[in-house]
Amino acid sequence: METLRKSQSHLLAGSASVVAGLSFLVGLVVYFSVFVFASYGDMTHDVLTQLNLMSSHSTLMYVWYFVIYIVFGVALIALQVGIKPYLEAGVLSSIALIFGYLWSGLTITCGMLANVGTYMILQLMPHQQDIAISLWYTLQMLLNGIGGGNELVGGVWLAMLGLSLANDCTINRWLKWVAVIFGCFGVLTSVPMLTELGGVFGLGSMVWFLVMGRYQLDLYKKVKTYE
Repeated sequence: METLRKSQSHLLAGSASVVAGLSFLVGLVVYFSVFVFASYGDMTHDVLTQLNLMSSHSTLMYVWYFVIYIVFGVALIALQVGIKPYLEAGVLSSIALIFGYLWSGLTITCGMLANVGTYMILQLMPHQQDIAISLWYTLQMLLNGIGGGNELVGGVWLAMLGLSLANDCTINRWLKWVAVIFGCFGVLTSVPMLTELGGVFGLGSMVWFLVMGRYQLDLYKKVKTYE
């Protein structure tokens, strides 16, 4: 029974971590291949150009938001459940779990806001352009405030999780301190002048999720061989 429990935890944590890392990767690939050239989301650039981009790539945008926010949020919940047995009991692990569930809720909320908001803006554009533009600004404020421009919640989660991981092997020690370092970058984005560090946090988190996922899946395979 104990072996079965371990194998299930490793499989859940590994699969969820890989999905979370791939969500980051998909988000970066789509952004840098489509949206970055039009400075999408930049308040200082022409809004109508950005709304036209939203209209011409609406399907891609819906999928993009769904993956980077909703898929990631669900994967994060699954990772929390799977990795919990491998955290050292104490205050830090409790904080990590609380912030993890909070981050999941915020990202899923952002995904729903993003897709509903995008649909409303596209519906209003042909008939009430001024309202559509105002709504676009509001949507960007919400998404940046809750799910991207400020990585405080995700940074605290990653740092606390890193400090809570059991320190019983070399890979765990590497995963611990990489999580702490990039988690601190996430926390620093709460300072208005340091929001650009969100890119460092995102890249570091993506690598951490993928390595953690591979590590947990390798442990799952090892446990299965002894069943």
